[in-house]
Amino acid sequence: MDMSEKTDKQIQNLIENHRRAGKLDAPLAVAAIAEQGRRNKVFNFKAGIEFLLQAAHDKRPVNYRQLAEAGGVLKPGDVWHQHMARKIPLSQIVDYAHTHDLPAITALIETTQGVTDSILAGFQKGLDDTGIRVPSGMSIKEFYFSERQRAFDWAASQEPLG
Repeated sequence: MDMSEKTDKQIQNLIENHRRAGKLDAPLAVAAIAEQGRRNKVFNFKAGIEFLLQAAHDKRPVNYRQLAEAGGVLKPGDVWHQHMARKIPLSQIVDYAHTHDLPAITALIETTQGVTDSILAGFQKGLDDTGIRVPSGMSIKEFYFSERQRAFDWAASQEPLG
């Protein structure tokens, strides 16, 4: 199926239908997720993913501003406003990571104040939307940090970047 012929709404519906069915790994859903990322004109999805993978390789967390700059939402020196975080497609990033057998790389993102309740709530929402369940007996905070470590470990097992 040629995703370029689909409307944004059709792409979103394909993703949501697969999400509800628990089949985000299906080839059609993977293609729709990739197309949705390509169509994002506000956030450079490819650059954002590469930035997060480099952060994993460097074993360092990032904040929203750094990710926004990497994705072209703002330039270095621009004034940061809290609403700019909404321009970062975190759910799409979780979907992308999940469909590419990556750890939940959004566990690398924190605020300048660190890992806050708001960060954990957003992380939980992204997991829920993608159908990823926190293992029984683990808190969301424990899972967040285990996914961060898993991202670091995964990156260390890959070829050096760039």
